[in-house]
Amino acid sequence: MAFGNWRIGMHIQQDHIAIVALLHERSRWALRRWWNIPLIPGTVRQGMVMDAESLARQLQSWRRELPLQHQVYIAFPAARTLQKQLPRPQISLRESEQATWIASAMSQQLEMPASSLCVDYSETTAADGWRVTAAQRLDINVLCRLANLLKLRVVGVVPDASALSVFLPSLPAEIQGLAWRDEANWLWATSDSWGYCPCSEVPSFSHLVSQLNAGAFRLCTAESLDGQSFDAWSVISRLQPPLPSDGERFTIALGLALGARRS
Repeated sequence: MAFGNWRIGMHIQQDHIAIVALLHERSRWALRRWWNIPLIPGTVRQGMVMDAESLARQLQSWRRELPLQHQVYIAFPAARTLQKQLPRPQISLRESEQATWIASAMSQQLEMPASSLCVDYSETTAADGWRVTAAQRLDINVLCRLANLLKLRVVGVVPDASALSVFLPSLPAEIQGLAWRDEANWLWATSDSWGYCPCSEVPSFSHLVSQLNAGAFRLCTAESLDGQSFDAWSVISRLQPPLPSDGERFTIALGLALGARRS
């Protein structure tokens, strides 16, 4: 059987893992599989894997269902990242020197060795600097360890909130942002930024939109909210039922899988 190259988004949450596998064929996205895998209590705390070996054992049966050709994107908690904007230095840097300079600048600001950080960056909208995201290398290494144990072909570890940005082109032009929530945090994204807010500090969607002050937002949910809701599954051209009854829990996994394609 020809499986093609599955694009897989994996969102590790507190008590379960939401996983979506897509295939890009004939210029359209097709759903291949979805999984909602319950976790043994204590396996994940505050979005981070506590024991990669234990989690790998819980995922062994799932791993056997994957084809040889696959690409996996794993969500990383935005709450475990730090975002900064760095201006361009006075000196001219070659492209090969940018990463070293940015990593050094972030390590100085955070007062941490550059070797202890994983750093990603992109140009700001005004192209006068960089938007930098940093995470502790130890946190990333746990996910890499999990991937190695399962022999997964991981091509990216992506901040969960940033995965929402892939849905923005599917929204009406007047909508500037998208939000999603779980039991602990709100995740949000606009065309040029993303982030999180603890639910304990922001009790409702309207409070979140007011606090962000970034224009009109939609909420990722299957419920009708007077035109303020967005169903992430609607962007998939070919859906194979049955679909999960709690479909909004797969939003981040869907965003990761959709964002995996390179044009």
